[in-house]
Amino acid sequence: MKLSPGNEITWNHLQEEIKRCMKCGALGLSGVQCPDARVPAIAPRAVKLLFITEAPPLNSQSYFFNERANDRLRERLFGILRDDVGFPIETLADFVAAGFYLLPTVKCPSAREAHNTAPGGSVIPLCADAHLSRELTSIKPAGICLLGRTALQGFLALCEQGHVRAPDASTLTRNVSDVAGTLVAAELTKTNHTVMVIPSYWPTRRHRKYHEIGEHIKLLMAAIDF
Repeated sequence: MKLSPGNEITWNHLQEEIKRCMKCGALGLSGVQCPDARVPAIAPRAVKLLFITEAPPLNSQSYFFNERANDRLRERLFGILRDDVGFPIETLADFVAAGFYLLPTVKCPSAREAHNTAPGGSVIPLCADAHLSRELTSIKPAGICLLGRTALQGFLALCEQGHVRAPDASTLTRNVSDVAGTLVAAELTKTNHTVMVIPSYWPTRRHRKYHEIGEHIKLLMAAIDF
């Protein structure tokens, strides 16, 4: 089922708000390059499995949803879905049509000494509360795969803030290597929508457990009857 016209308007309105957001700057959080005008180029449609990642890269052209430029995250994730999971994903249109979607935990990039860096600890709960929580309420995915430390911290922040109710969230530590592959049942509190969540690793080929990301995705797909 596609998003209703009302939900499409809500989604577009939310993305426009995100493009203008300057909360980090107003609070004096250092290193955050806000506002950032990059938002998904394709609206979500009947999302079965949502990938939550870190933040857009500092390079304004390199972005998951910008197919006119190379993006390592898109290349690696599509490769995992093709080679390890068996989905012939080549384009963003293929990705969305298959029931997948992707959102960054933090909507703006961070920099340290003019180099790309992971979002700071104060930025993650702020952005999760302001934006990611509302995106999840709009999308209502069947499953969520948390790719990396920032995504895991964002999910735990949503639990602490009351946006997500997850009785087993206490079993999740902030160390990805301790909890990768652990399935957790959760509920979006505003809609009482049930979602299965699995933490996994950030998809960099240098990670010694890179090959396990596909296995985690398959575990989640089995849990949500994808």
